[in-house]
Amino acid sequence: MHVRARATALDRAIYSTVAYRDMFRFPVTAAEIHRYLHNVRCGEDEVRDALSCSAFLDANLESDGEFWCLKGRGESFAIRRERRALSEAQWPTARRFARFLAMLPNVRMVAMTGSLAAGNFPKDGDIDFLLVTESGTLWRTRALCRFLALLDDKLRRGLFCPNTFLSSAALTLTRRTLYDAQELSQMIPLHGRAVYEAVRAANDWTAAWLPNAEGPPPNSVDLAALSPALKRSGEWLLSSFAGRALEDFEANRKIRRFNETDHLKGAWTRSTRESHSMWDGMRLRIEQAWSDRMSEIPDLES
Repeated sequence: MHVRARATALDRAIYSTVAYRDMFRFPVTAAEIHRYLHNVRCGEDEVRDALSCSAFLDANLESDGEFWCLKGRGESFAIRRERRALSEAQWPTARRFARFLAMLPNVRMVAMTGSLAAGNFPKDGDIDFLLVTESGTLWRTRALCRFLALLDDKLRRGLFCPNTFLSSAALTLTRRTLYDAQELSQMIPLHGRAVYEAVRAANDWTAAWLPNAEGPPPNSVDLAALSPALKRSGEWLLSSFAGRALEDFEANRKIRRFNETDHLKGAWTRSTRESHSMWDGMRLRIEQAWSDRMSEIPDLES
């Protein structure tokens, strides 16, 4: 086997991809490195070849035979296996939540996001969902979901967390960062596959960051709503004047509240794409930690 002494663009992309996941104590398989590889389009066999013959990667990464992590972070292998088991245990609950969400009026897509979608569910984690709603119904749907999440937090384990909402009239995200590309490419559709495809097509800019992350991840399904008849009845009732008035009231209330905050002032409108992307705190912390890890390698450009 020929060992490359000089780092290539692919080697640097592999290191960058592993470093991003390291922030979550999340070593990755070769297949995961390939799917979420930063900026380089290639085949999975090319990733495996680089992992086996790059002196740069050998010096900066380590593996237990299944997973790869940054050099010196080998304790994360056991954490990954523990969290994989915890993730598998939560899947039945996630499916039940997804079927329930799919039953809510005007919900057109349900996708799992966050740690469970990654297979990295911690002991204190929750089950995050992204929902796409029918145009003109986002704000009342959001309010209903937040209320149901509050009930789950008070009465049960607090796992239920529908926290990101998109309107079918505005599927394209305005913020186009690595963080957002990761979130979109990693989300697992559980209901409304056609709408999922529309979301990915509307955000094809993610290919500039993650060119190999095409299509849904493994474990995606297209679950039926718990009660389609009840869903239709709810939509009929909410199509009334009272339903439209409720949407207007909730939209005006939340937009006014969001726009009163200094860091969001003027950012919210009736067609705001989705709530999570407007809050930069989490993204900035993650991207700074990733940048710090990248700067730790003195010969990255060699």
